[in-house]
Amino acid sequence: MAKICVSCGKEYKGEFCEHCGYGDPKLKTHAADKYRKKSNSYVPPDERGKKPQSSGGRGKKRDPKQVRLLIVLAVALALLIGWTLAGSGLFGAGNSSAEVVNTFFRSVNERDFGKYAGCHSKEQKNAIIADLRETGLSEREYMDEFRAPFAEEYGSDFVVSYKILSTEKMQSYSMDEYRAAYGSVPTISEAECVVLDVTFEGSAGSETFRMHAYTAHIGLSWRLMELGYAPGVISAEESVNS
Repeated sequence: MAKICVSCGKEYKGEFCEHCGYGDPKLKTHAADKYRKKSNSYVPPDERGKKPQSSGGRGKKRDPKQVRLLIVLAVALALLIGWTLAGSGLFGAGNSSAEVVNTFFRSVNERDFGKYAGCHSKEQKNAIIADLRETGLSEREYMDEFRAPFAEEYGSDFVVSYKILSTEKMQSYSMDEYRAAYGSVPTISEAECVVLDVTFEGSAGSETFRMHAYTAHIGLSWRLMELGYAPGVISAEESVNS
């Protein structure tokens, strides 16, 4: 059965991903290169303008019952808007790049398909859901297949932990490959690269790898756009051995 690459999200059948080289110990990847270009492609959104001021009159007293009713209606409207936005996926993935990274690794450990799909962009989420339907697997089975390559290496009881080393603002990046893969690109207000050490540990062994999580602020939430994997084992002295 085809496996899903943790780095680029595409399917592969061999020991490593033939699309991006994920898992190939002989390949040195440069995941950050695909986001770099000479000029910044981000254009800030247009200003929405100032809100109109209320022209309510002075000196007119309101009925207390009417005031309470207006408060109740306002709260109900706020809840309705919140539920609508949450259902649309505009927020809920993460309030920061660190939070969406945490959501991703939690989804892997907990085999939670909803969290896994939800921490990605709308286009990526739709592609993941479409892939789930195409495989005919349940959400739990799908996550088991996602974990399978790591389970073979570290044991079926493996867990993933991580340590964030730094977070860097990305001033320039290219979404050309993203557009080619999904047909459109989201509006990104800011992007960050989270550098982290990720440890896979189970009954069959453990290894730590340096990874780059490329995150983007889309709408009201941060999303995980890509997880760049650099083959190599990191020793206690933080040196990388290929």
